[in-house]
Amino acid sequence: MEVFYYIMFFVMGSVLASFYCVVGTRLSEGKSLIKPGSHCIACNHLLKWYELIPIFSFLFLRGKCRYCQEKIPIHTFLCEIATGVLFVISYAVFGFSYSLWVALILTSLMILIFVSDFNYMIILDSPLVISGILLFILKLSYYDLEYALLGIRDGVIMFLFMLLIGFIGAKVFKREALGGGDIKLAFIMGLSLNLEYALMALVLSTFLALPYAVISLITKSNHEVPFGPFLIAATWIVFFYLEKFSYILQLFY
Repeated sequence: MEVFYYIMFFVMGSVLASFYCVVGTRLSEGKSLIKPGSHCIACNHLLKWYELIPIFSFLFLRGKCRYCQEKIPIHTFLCEIATGVLFVISYAVFGFSYSLWVALILTSLMILIFVSDFNYMIILDSPLVISGILLFILKLSYYDLEYALLGIRDGVIMFLFMLLIGFIGAKVFKREALGGGDIKLAFIMGLSLNLEYALMALVLSTFLALPYAVISLITKSNHEVPFGPFLIAATWIVFFYLEKFSYILQLFY
C-alpha cells in the first residue's frame, strides 16, 4: 500500500507541476490560461493529449516538437520530476497529516515562484492568495479558530516587517530593495510557520541567495536578484526541519 501512495503522490506532483509551469508562464506574460490550448511555442501547433503526459511525453519526443523539431524547453520536464519527488518526500516525512497538506502547498507555491520569479521577476498574486486561503482552512480544520487567527497575526507581522525592510532599503540604496511579491510572500511565511521560525527562514533565505547574487554580480549586467525563490525555499526547508531549527532557537533562550 505504501508503494501505491508513493506512486500516487509522484504522479499527482508531476501532473500539477505541468499545470504550475503553464500558470507561472502565461499569467506572468498576461495571457489566458485557457486559450490557446497547450501548444509548441515555436510553431504554435496545438498538442495532442498524448503529447501532454508529464515526463513521458518529453522522453518519447526526445525533447523535440514532433512537428517542427524545435527543442522543447527542459524546465517543465525538470519541474515535473522535482515536484513529483518533493510530493513523495512530503508524504514519506509526514504521512497523512496536517503537516503533509502544508508541505504540498509550500511545494506547489515554491515551483510556481521558481517559474515566475526566475524567468519574469514576478511573484503572482493569485497563487499567494490561494495558498493563504488553503493554509487558513487547514488550521481551522485541524485545530481551531484561535490557532488560525494566530497564524494570520504572524503573517501580518512578517508582512509589516518586510515592508519596513523594503522601505529602509529603498531609502538607503535609492532604489527598490524588495519587490511587492516578496513582501506579500512574507505573509505566507508567517502563516505557515510561526513568527520565530518565519524569521529564521528569512535569515536562511539570505544565505541561500548569496551565491546566486555573487554569480549574478560577476556575470550579468542586470544585478537584480529574484529573492522570492530563496524565501520560499527557506520556508520549505525550515518547515521540513522544524525540530532541528527548534534546537537552534532554544540556544537563544
